[in-house]
Amino acid sequence: MYVRANKWDQAYQVISRYLPEQEYTMLYVQEARKFENEGDYKNAERMYLQANEPDLAINIYRKAKLYDHMIRLVTKFRKDLLKETHQHLAQQLENEGNLK
Repeated sequence: MYVRANKWDQAYQVISRYLPEQEYTMLYVQEARKFENEGDYKNAERMYLQANEPDLAINIYRKAKLYDHMIRLVTKFRKDLLKETHQHLAQQLENEGNLK
């Protein structure tokens, strides 16, 4: 009922209490992909993070070339990869001719 009404916070409370973790993670990832395909990255990020999948949230911003959001999530969830992420992005942008 909450999922159909897009009331994800309420759905999460019920889902996390009564469904096995694997099932509610799968449900949230499916919904996040729908949001991602619609271009609603903010809600897709929220769903991926609630599913405990920060790498998928980081990846949506990488694919959309929204690097500020990508770096924000890497800083928060994958701090050990921050330097390598900056280097990779710099190299990628240089190869694309985006020197700014």
